[in-house]
Amino acid sequence: MKKIILVCLLSFSIPFYSQESKALFGIIRDSLELINNAHILNLNSRRGTLSGADGSFKIFVKIGDTIAISSIQHQEKKYKIKDDSFSFQGLELYLISKIYQLEEIKIKRHDLAGILGIDINAIPKNVVPEINAVTLGLPNAGGPLMSQVDREIYTASDGALMLISNILSGNLKVLKKKKKIQQEEKEVALIYSKMRYYLTKTFNIKKEDEYRFLYYCRTDTLFSKRILQEEFTLIEFLQKKAIEFNQL
Repeated sequence: MKKIILVCLLSFSIPFYSQESKALFGIIRDSLELINNAHILNLNSRRGTLSGADGSFKIFVKIGDTIAISSIQHQEKKYKIKDDSFSFQGLELYLISKIYQLEEIKIKRHDLAGILGIDINAIPKNVVPEINAVTLGLPNAGGPLMSQVDREIYTASDGALMLISNILSGNLKVLKKKKKIQQEEKEVALIYSKMRYYLTKTFNIKKEDEYRFLYYCRTDTLFSKRILQEEFTLIEFLQKKAIEFNQL
């Protein structure tokens, strides 16, 4: 009876022993050198380790387990554990280096086409730098052009002594009045160019009174540059003023 029990115990202990993990020793390398910090993972037990500076590693596995070896600069490799994996010399595993293929980049230090007949015309000749008020950094350079009266006012106001002198003499006041008159003439001319066909037929303004009527409209406090820019508003404005003007 004791013999039967002993045989049964031995028969049960064999499969349990065969399922025990063993330490697997080995090294990781590629075609040039030993690989440091390679990641070795047992895909069955989900336990892993890293290779040392000499490429060596130790990991617990069972026969039939699969380990995965990976490294940043190498392709991942999988290895299935067999009976002869536990050799005295240790397991030696080789990884294949990754090949990074860069996209083709064409580098040119010029904008030449490579065709002599075209490129010779693209080569700049002796270019003389442009000299003007902007390149010289003169005052008001690059801004809108000043009218004659604006230049006169600017000159009369240039410097404290010049300004005081032209104020006391009344010259500056005359220039500003001149500018106002020129502005009125400009605006009246603009209205006439837009509305001359309406003045007689629509607004009943006599031919000889056309400019007098427009100056009359120009002096109204409701007149503004916005009216000049909006044609429909300008027509309404002139129509109301025409009624007033014809009653004078």
